[in-house]
Amino acid sequence: MPNLVIIDGNSLVYRAFFALPDTMKTSKGLITNALYGFTMMLLKIIEESPDHIIVAFDLPAPTFRHKEYKLYKATREKAPDKLIEQFPMLRQIVSSFDIPIFELEGYEADDIIGTIARKAEKEGLKVEILTGDLDALQLVTNLISVVSTKKGITDIIHYDAGLVMERFGIKPCQVADYKGLKGDTSDNIPGVPGIGEKTAVELLKEFGTLENVLANIDKIKKNKVKETLSANKDMAILSKRLATIVQDVPIDIIINKLPKFNPNWDKILPVFENLEFKTLVNRFKGKADKDTLLTTEKKIEMLEHLNLDYKIIDNEKDIKQLVDKLKTCRGFAVDTETTSLNTFEADLLGISICFEENSAYYIKAPKILKEILEDETIPKYGHNIKYDAKVLANHGINLAGITFDTMIAAYLLDPTEQKYNLKFMGKRYLDRDMLTYEEASKDINSEDFGKYACSDADVTFQLKKIFDKSLKEKNLFDLFSKIEMPLVSVLIQMELNGVYVDSNKLNLLSSDLEIKMKRLETDLYVICGCQFNLNSPKQLADVLFNRLKLPIGKRTKTGPSTDATVLEKLAPKFEVARKLLEYRTYSKVKSTYIDVLPTLVNKRTGRIHTSFNQTITATGRLSSSEPNMQNIPLKGDLGRQIRKTFAAQNNDFVILSADYSQIELRVLAHLSCDPELIAAFEAEKDIHRATAAEVYGVAEELVTDDMRGFAKAVNFGIIYGMSEYGLAKQIGVSREEARIFIDKYFSKHTGVKNYIDKLLLKARENGFVTTMMGRRRYLPQIDSLNRNEREFSERIAVNTPIQGSAADIIKAAMIEISSKLTVHNSMTKMTLQVHDELVFEVHKDELEQIKSMVEYSMINTVKLNVPLKVDINIGDSWG
Repeated sequence: MPNLVIIDGNSLVYRAFFALPDTMKTSKGLITNALYGFTMMLLKIIEESPDHIIVAFDLPAPTFRHKEYKLYKATREKAPDKLIEQFPMLRQIVSSFDIPIFELEGYEADDIIGTIARKAEKEGLKVEILTGDLDALQLVTNLISVVSTKKGITDIIHYDAGLVMERFGIKPCQVADYKGLKGDTSDNIPGVPGIGEKTAVELLKEFGTLENVLANIDKIKKNKVKETLSANKDMAILSKRLATIVQDVPIDIIINKLPKFNPNWDKILPVFENLEFKTLVNRFKGKADKDTLLTTEKKIEMLEHLNLDYKIIDNEKDIKQLVDKLKTCRGFAVDTETTSLNTFEADLLGISICFEENSAYYIKAPKILKEILEDETIPKYGHNIKYDAKVLANHGINLAGITFDTMIAAYLLDPTEQKYNLKFMGKRYLDRDMLTYEEASKDINSEDFGKYACSDADVTFQLKKIFDKSLKEKNLFDLFSKIEMPLVSVLIQMELNGVYVDSNKLNLLSSDLEIKMKRLETDLYVICGCQFNLNSPKQLADVLFNRLKLPIGKRTKTGPSTDATVLEKLAPKFEVARKLLEYRTYSKVKSTYIDVLPTLVNKRTGRIHTSFNQTITATGRLSSSEPNMQNIPLKGDLGRQIRKTFAAQNNDFVILSADYSQIELRVLAHLSCDPELIAAFEAEKDIHRATAAEVYGVAEELVTDDMRGFAKAVNFGIIYGMSEYGLAKQIGVSREEARIFIDKYFSKHTGVKNYIDKLLLKARENGFVTTMMGRRRYLPQIDSLNRNEREFSERIAVNTPIQGSAADIIKAAMIEISSKLTVHNSMTKMTLQVHDELVFEVHKDELEQIKSMVEYSMINTVKLNVPLKVDINIGDSWG
């Protein structure tokens, strides 16, 4: 069904202005906060691929409402000058998107929206009205919905008729009647004195419309309501008329002739550049001229116009000549072409090589390149080169000399970018339209496939030069060359090593959980007095809140929420909530890990080979996928049972786990130079007990478990920038008590307080924070007028240098340990990294040596002002 989005221009730009700081301006002094916010909301709508978009604006001239009631909107403050000066450019933004603008003297944007929405509905179009003004709810029907910004510029809610009824207790067609009774302070619509929200809803539920209410005053039971309605009939009717959106404005529009929305990015980007929306310019460079990029033929045609020297080599003589050239080059980009993204299943089709711009080679017999690929003296570049190295390793070629990964470089330069794939980067930085694998692989023996492969290597080679310069300019090259790139080789080996999982134990654990879940299911049916689908939120909500009458914690679009936060609040008082949480935990762990892990075991190696990701988290922490090892439960009996299935593959080996102890608190002590924290760590004190003793003013031996628990929450709360509200919620005290606790902490730890204050000041000056090793995290919302956005950025500003530095430290340790394992030709394998923990499969003959080496490397590779500590555990399994 075709769809139309109608934007309430004035409403949205007002919302954007007050959501973002008016310090946002161009180098020429033009304030741009409203323009940027409006643009971001427009881009969010564009993501949904609407068929048509139009914008309606108010005009400064009075409307018929002002003429009928002189006090209409009289209490509204004049628009700020800083907003008014942005309106001319706002219209330029809308025009650059080729979005039609509609406005008419004497009418409001709401009336234009109402008229166009009804016309479109009659033509069978689905209509979405984007606005911050809930007056538009009266227009909602089966085909018309309202998308409203609740606060800020990103928090939106979709209103259909059901949600209008759920949230306000009235039908959309009763919104104007409701305002006729209750009034509207924002528009200075008077309504009926003494009639509030509750009474207005009750009257409309009974009588349907304002007119019916006034016609049946005698039937109203409450005398006070009778009297005020009788005395204010005219005012009620006037108020409804003022609140009613006109739906027959004489506006010139033919719905079926509205232009198809198809943004011309060549037209839009200059406007973004003029407004200095640098992030958006970079983000959408790849969409410019999109109408010419739609077909494979067009892309091939454009490549031909670039005069590219791409050669396909399939004979030994030419390959040997290429090898001779490669031996004298200063480095080359390499890219593999395969049949699968799974490196253990992928067949190697060929390799593309590039060592000069716009010139590349595709080799169909890659094994002849083995010698040059394994030559560590010649630098190799790649985009996600870890994949290529693993594929080559599985085909008997050990790629050496890995020095530059353009995907990792792009990530370091902007760790919050949504994607780092080569096609996106090629368009963004080189304006190169690249064939996708799907487009090229229709015939893997064709010349086009060879050109596609060559293009990948060529673009990688050119990106390397660009990123190399940018990394140096932003002081990121040391982090890139000394941590991230050496880590690539470490992760390649870890992923090839894999980890052994005992599938039989997992199957037994699955059966055990199945029994426990059945018991919980039976118990829940008894408690609730009926049988229902435990996995159906709708049925569960009906049982909990209608049948059992439990208090409703929060509501969603579809009704009362039954999510974990709601159940956790109910759990202390209600057994049903406790058992539901237990059931959900078992169900999630069983379906996510216990039943899935056996299916991920590689048939050839008998092990699971997870993928470690360097470009996912903004803090620099590693993540992993297939499976996500970071999320495997570590605490409690269930966590232990799962970890017990991760074992040594044969009896000659044991599992060694090395876990940093409180590394983030130690990093905080180092960064803040707080004397109390430093002294506690140097004395090897229980840091949480020591903090409790300081804050409560008692001797450490008198600290209770509760006192220590509160201190622990504060210690870690400081790391994560926790507010008094967050702390109060976590430890179950009032906000005032939490504030007192935090104040006491900072009075004892003045070094930490001064560090955080200076850090936030610097974050506001620079727009980013850095880790000990220079890793950056940009904070575009650090000065936002929206409190939630600003405080979230402040928490990130505090947390990133701590968590990011801890991530860099363990990466440095992994590089050091891996190097020592290689030098000593050890039989021990590093298999996993999970947050602050490293896991090894250690040969028993090497155990003492490896234990000592791992502990020493983790403690001494990076030196802090306080000693690092590592907890070592050894056993038959990770459990």
